[in-house]
Amino acid sequence: MASKVSQGNTFNLSLDTWAVILALLLALLVRADVFRKIPW
Repeated sequence: MASKVSQGNTFNLSLDTWAVILALLLALLVRADVFRKIPW
């Protein structure tokens, strides 16, 4: 039985890949001083 891998997203990237991309983008925004103060 073949299972369907594609879930309809355009790039078919894994959840871990999306998490890394999101983390890098957020780090870039912090580095570019878009977020002045992060409450942590």
